[in-house]
Amino acid sequence: MAKISAVLMAELSELVKLKAHLGFVPVSTEELAERMGQSQQAASQHLQQLERMGLVERRRMGVKFAARVTPAGYELVDSHYSQLKAAVEGQKKDMTFEGRVFQGLGEGAYYIGLEGYRKQFSKLLGFDAFPGTLNVKLEDPILIDQKRQMRSFEGLKVEGFANGKRTYGGARCYRAMVNGRFPAAVLVIDRTHYDDSVMEIISPVNFRSELGLKNGDKVTIAVFL
Repeated sequence: MAKISAVLMAELSELVKLKAHLGFVPVSTEELAERMGQSQQAASQHLQQLERMGLVERRRMGVKFAARVTPAGYELVDSHYSQLKAAVEGQKKDMTFEGRVFQGLGEGAYYIGLEGYRKQFSKLLGFDAFPGTLNVKLEDPILIDQKRQMRSFEGLKVEGFANGKRTYGGARCYRAMVNGRFPAAVLVIDRTHYDDSVMEIISPVNFRSELGLKNGDKVTIAVFL
């Protein structure tokens, strides 16, 4: 995820307040400057920077310009908000999640079985991970926001590596317990198809056979931070 200066984050957040993450909104640099208490020239320069970074799109709408916050821009604001919220409310030492099991893309067995990952998981977590992930869908918006807050904790770092001509991204993992019985770890993967409503979990056991889990079954995950 991109990192930007505080002044750019403030302007991006101001655009979100104008609902520009929902679509193109007519807005002038004069209006932005007034809302932010800065010069029109500064507001214009910041808007151009955000556009170059792919966080904002602009187009002409009649005699005015309209701006839209891109998904990448909104994700940045959302993550910033979650971190601020955690700092203000006080970070917990552990978090509890509840969600429903669903069938993933089938890539977990391949990636978890790679030697470059397997050895690191064993060293960091003290167990050999079953080759596959348990995929859990969070349905409660509060828990989805809590998952975002979890990212502000450092976790255990899994380094990316190269295998021949292919490179594999890094990740972080957080020690956890599933249904109060089985040791596990929640993964936050650098390159993933999933958003923060999904938890990818590894463990030394095959949860589906050990717990008789089927798609749609509820599970509880306690994450220790």
